[in-house]
Amino acid sequence: MATIDYKWYSGTDEYSDGDIENDILGYFKKYGSKHLEKVFRHDDRWATFYHLTPLRENIVKFYEFKPGASVLEVGAGFGAVTGALCEKAKHVTAVELSKRRAEGLYERHKKRKNLDVLVGNLNDISFPEKFDYITLIGVLEYALSFTVSEHPYEDFLTGIRSLLKPDGKLLIAIENRYGLKYWCGAPEDHTGKPFDGINGYEGVAFVRTFGKAELSELLNSCGFRSLKYYYPYPDYKMPLAVFSDENLPADAGALTNIIDPHPYDSELIPDEKALIPSLVRNGVFPFFSNSFFVEAGF
Repeated sequence: MATIDYKWYSGTDEYSDGDIENDILGYFKKYGSKHLEKVFRHDDRWATFYHLTPLRENIVKFYEFKPGASVLEVGAGFGAVTGALCEKAKHVTAVELSKRRAEGLYERHKKRKNLDVLVGNLNDISFPEKFDYITLIGVLEYALSFTVSEHPYEDFLTGIRSLLKPDGKLLIAIENRYGLKYWCGAPEDHTGKPFDGINGYEGVAFVRTFGKAELSELLNSCGFRSLKYYYPYPDYKMPLAVFSDENLPADAGALTNIIDPHPYDSELIPDEKALIPSLVRNGVFPFFSNSFFVEAGF
């Protein structure tokens, strides 16, 4: 059986999708990790689909973890990716700041024998061991919110580095500030406003994403010198294909035939699909990738 530990819980859940999370927690208590597809027959709300869909697991399913690995999953949410990590690793420690989400994660995966769930802020938790892998999937962008510092991103990543073994790897999934969909008018994922990221997050004080060069510079400054980029498409949340610098799309058909599970409506500028062929032909697909998945080592 999995375990859940409240030792570091502050007593406050600082973020939430609202009351729908009570319904989602109920689904996990009823179904665990099995037969969640039954929920979609009567609950078609986007948040339900987002937290329950197995498509979320694709962001780590393609990645080859070394045998016998230990994994620290930071910001595990309702455990959308946790099960896949448990399948690939010898042991997974999942940290989640929200008590309600952590309890949903536990109910979802409580039959896993290689899972420990810790409720609380990573910055407050003491670990007796170091890890082979640490995952930040949809987490790094929020360092501004949960790390009290003049340099929150640098300090957060430096703390993460201290938890890795000498040959350990940090795995980051994050939106690309300059992703093609944002140029085409898609709302910025965290603020809900078109062009917020491209325009530099003016007036936004809780989140930041980065372009490829910016992210590389940040990681390098924190001691991560070995970087390997992957390009999940349509994005890291529900990837249906994953490319890399060694395996870029050979033709536009590899992308234009993929349907985004979370399409957006925009009448501002051209359709994203119409621009993809020219990006592929001109070799700039990595710069405009909607999301990054980065393996960072020392």
